[in-house]
Amino acid sequence: MKKLIKEQLFALLLGLIDGILTVLVLATGHVLKQGETPITLSLSLKVAFATAVSGACIYFFSEYSRQRHRLIHAEKQLNLATHGKLATTQLGRQIFKETLWGVVVSSIFNFAGAMLPLSVAMLFPQMQWIAILIALLMLVLLGVGIASLVYGNAVAWSLSLVLAGVFVAFIGYKLNVV
Repeated sequence: MKKLIKEQLFALLLGLIDGILTVLVLATGHVLKQGETPITLSLSLKVAFATAVSGACIYFFSEYSRQRHRLIHAEKQLNLATHGKLATTQLGRQIFKETLWGVVVSSIFNFAGAMLPLSVAMLFPQMQWIAILIALLMLVLLGVGIASLVYGNAVAWSLSLVLAGVFVAFIGYKLNVV
């Protein structure tokens, strides 16, 4: 598990944050509208799956292009005569494999980040607003965790993530997507 966290920390954090923020934008309107039907297992799975698939695509294309760009930059720094050759070597294949592994990690944590708040709402159908509270609490905990990893200010990281969550939830409430 330590190796996973060390090698795929970016994918893990991106997945969790994306899952939580996406569920806030998609489900807040549904959760806060009085008299609406409660969140069901089917709806929770649909939202979490859609979030994970979208996050997987975003992660793959952004990370793979970033890593290939780093190879191109290295070629330029090494004054190689041709460009793009490093991407076809073992380094290019290794980048592709690492990116695919990152997609798996990111997708799993994206799904989990979306599913956890929705699951709590399913357990307490009379208090569906608790899903929003759980999502915001998860962002606080992520802020504390990130701050400890980067030797940053836990309050600043947590507050930033929570403010992003509140903003996204407000947009979700106004749009009432689900």
